Amino acid sequence: MEKTTFGLAIRKMIMAIGVIGVVLLGMPQIPAVASVATSSPTAVPAPVPAGDANSEIVTIPATACSPQAKGDNVHVSSTPPATASGHGWWLKGNCTAAKAQVTVQLQEFFSDGSWRNKGTPDTEDVFAGGGSGNRATGRATCTGGTAVTGWRSVVTADVIGQTGLNQIITPAQDINCRV
Repeated sequence: MEKTTFGLAIRKMIMAIGVIGVVLLGMPQIPAVASVATSSPTAVPAPVPAGDANSEIVTIPATACSPQAKGDNVHVSSTPPATASGHGWWLKGNCTAAKAQVTVQLQEFFSDGSWRNKGTPDTEDVFAGGGSGNRATGRATCTGGTAVTGWRSVVTADVIGQTGLNQIITPAQDINCRV
């Protein structure tokens, strides 16, 4: 329980720094939360421990308007080649702007308890609401086989033309994909 509380405190601190960066610099400074534990060079991809599969979604409050970043559970894509895939979109909340820049970064779970960025983050300028034409898609090719491995995504929505920012971490999922 201490590790979970400590990890949540670290994530909240990182996110607070990102919000302060937006206020002071006028642009998002939010890094994808890459790890909740010190990573080990000998660690290997692994399933998420029982009880952690539906981890809490962490959010960052917006500064002027309040968009809502949204994302689906990371899954194995139905289109070849085999890839871990996660989609991100946004809802307007009280924002009046038409579009936001949505970024999706996939993360793979490792046996040392760390989450590591995998694949290439995808950033798209999209209208609110989601759907196949209005979302960003993070992908990572399953080059390491189909062993069950934990995955999640970090979704950031940065409103275009208005000060509004939100980030979520989707619940962890064990899927048959390893990078």
